[in-house]
Amino acid sequence: MESEINKKRLVLFGFVKVLQCELFGLMVFIFFWAVSAAFGLLGNIIFGLVGILTVACIMADYGLKQGEKARSKVNLRGAKPCRHFGLTIGLFAMIPSYITLALLALSKAGIIGNFLPAFKLLNACFFPVIDLAAHTADINQMNPSAFILFAVLPLFYPLSSWLSFKWGYDQVDLKTKVMYKNK
Repeated sequence: MESEINKKRLVLFGFVKVLQCELFGLMVFIFFWAVSAAFGLLGNIIFGLVGILTVACIMADYGLKQGEKARSKVNLRGAKPCRHFGLTIGLFAMIPSYITLALLALSKAGIIGNFLPAFKLLNACFFPVIDLAAHTADINQMNPSAFILFAVLPLFYPLSSWLSFKWGYDQVDLKTKVMYKNK
């Protein structure tokens, strides 16, 4: 129905945005791989930030646009308010990252083979950061405390989509907020 917000569609396209993040993440990975020997640790930091910002920007763009559309449907067509639905979009968007993390845990426990190289590629956006904690491709050489970092990284999906959806829903003009002080 035109007056209702199609939440299933929003979540489904949230998954599409995850694929877009991974595609751009592969580009970050390729550039990182090309210069990692020359840049060393600085390359990990720079490209790690670029990967995180890639996720944040793609999910924020989607959240802003969908938040604005949701606000319009609420105001003009009487749809149910859903100001915080961006969090749901982000929570669903991070599921693939946690599935790969669970497979990595099974690999570390010795239940399945070495999943670390696949984990790095399937989380290409975060590859430079993952590479800081697990520099080799051997799961046996990875410190188990790296799982803490690996569990935190996917939280950028819900954080960016929730905030941006809320800002779009509330019609917050970020350009004005950045350029001018609120009085």
